[in-house]
Amino acid sequence: MNKLRIGLLILATFLITSCKNEQTQKENAINGLWVVKKVKMGNQEMTPIARWMRFNKDSTQTSGNGWLQHSVGSWSYKLDSQLLKVENFNGVVDEFNDPFKVNFSNKNMIWKRKEGDFDVTITLEKINEIPTSEANKLYGLWKFETIFENGKEISDSLNPSKKAMLFLRWDNTYELRNYPVGELYGIFKTHAHRLQIDMVSYSKIPKYQFYEFKLEGNNLLLNSTNSDKQIKLTRINQFLK
Repeated sequence: MNKLRIGLLILATFLITSCKNEQTQKENAINGLWVVKKVKMGNQEMTPIARWMRFNKDSTQTSGNGWLQHSVGSWSYKLDSQLLKVENFNGVVDEFNDPFKVNFSNKNMIWKRKEGDFDVTITLEKINEIPTSEANKLYGLWKFETIFENGKEISDSLNPSKKAMLFLRWDNTYELRNYPVGELYGIFKTHAHRLQIDMVSYSKIPKYQFYEFKLEGNNLLLNSTNSDKQIKLTRINQFLK
């Protein structure tokens, strides 16, 4: 009888330990840095650019886009149901408030849940460093090379000195220097889902400019979406006088 009790005790201990080990393994699988590779909502794909999440062992988490960290919060995982709950302390309340069902496939972690009438699937991939977005590469100093408007080169009137510059600062303000009318200032923002930069000038009558952008090595190409203007700039590392 004593041997039977001892055997049952050993078995129970083994089962409890196995469950704890499995829970730990799953939590360890979630721990680390992840980039969002794909977001599907119904038949639509809505994948943000350079969206990442970092899950820490102490059940805290941080997230952001590119070089910007914008959210902090907590996470919890239930092994028996494979449900992951993610909360942000400084964000908008999740109106659906449902956890995600989690599956793992190779280096990917796949989340699924229902949001209203839509099935949502988020695919994440484990990475070693925070991803850089194309928008991050815009920061810095650029020299105007060519300016076309309505198919005509207009650099001679806007940039007669050939020293006009665009300075895109880390605080999302911009400076236009060496323009015939003097220095100009404003603010800019980039889009979370496409290569777009919007610029608004600081002036009594603000000027709005919207561009699709493309980076080719040290060149920046801007194609206006609210006028017929195309601009080519080259990265430089010091101000021109």
